[in-house]
Amino acid sequence: MLTLKALEEFGANVTDGMNRCLGNEEFYLRLVSKALETTDMAGLKSALEQGDLAHAFELCHGMKGVFGNLSLTPLYTLSCEMTEHLRSREQMDYSGLYASLQAQMDALEALCH
Repeated sequence: MLTLKALEEFGANVTDGMNRCLGNEEFYLRLVSKALETTDMAGLKSALEQGDLAHAFELCHGMKGVFGNLSLTPLYTLSCEMTEHLRSREQMDYSGLYASLQAQMDALEALCH
C-alpha cells in the first residue's frame, strides 16, 4: 500500500508534493498512483529503439512534468537528464538511462501494491 513514508523512503520530496496538493494526502497518493498508470514507458522504449528522438522527447518531457509536479525526485532527475539529451536530438545509446528510469518506475509501482 502506498504511503507517504514509503514515498519518502523512495526519495520523493513528500512535503513539496503535498504542498502542491494543498495538504490533501489522499489526493496526492491518488495522483502518484495515476502517474504510474498514465506513463507510457513502452512508448518511450519503442521510440528510442526506432530512433524517433522527437517522439521520445515528447514522451519523456511529459513524464518529467508529471514527476516534477509530484516531487518524485528519483524519476524526475532521470527524466530531466534524458529529456535534455533528447531535446538536442543527441545520437547516443539511451538504453542505460531508460533502464534506470524503468527500474525506478518498477520500484514505485512495487510501493503501490
